[in-house]
Amino acid sequence: MDYDIPTYEVYVTVDASNRITGVNSSGFLEDLTNWTKIDEGIGYKYFHAQNNYFSRGIYTGDHIPRYKLVDDHPVERTEEEIQADREARPTPEPAPTVEELQAKIAALTTSNQMLEDCLVEMAAVVYA
Repeated sequence: MDYDIPTYEVYVTVDASNRITGVNSSGFLEDLTNWTKIDEGIGYKYFHAQNNYFSRGIYTGDHIPRYKLVDDHPVERTEEEIQADREARPTPEPAPTVEELQAKIAALTTSNQMLEDCLVEMAAVVYA
């Protein structure tokens, strides 16, 4: 008895700077729009490419793309390229102070109490 061993194609998506942002295989993709074929083969690495094709995840621990596409081939980005992405991130807004959070809680508590009072009054009218 002969068995056909399936071959799977590996595809990636990229952002505007050609950084790889997604990886998947023909075993799961139906629509190949915006996907670029980079390889094909037999086995788990190709079928479950999302977590197994690249030896390191496609993102660093702080969610910076680790690979880029050059002439339809994946290439690991340099530490300098990755660091430049880190430095280009916008500065996050400062976290609210405890006092600001307490003021928001107080305002929400007041608002909720007003809504509860309205519901009680409406219920008294409806069920009178």
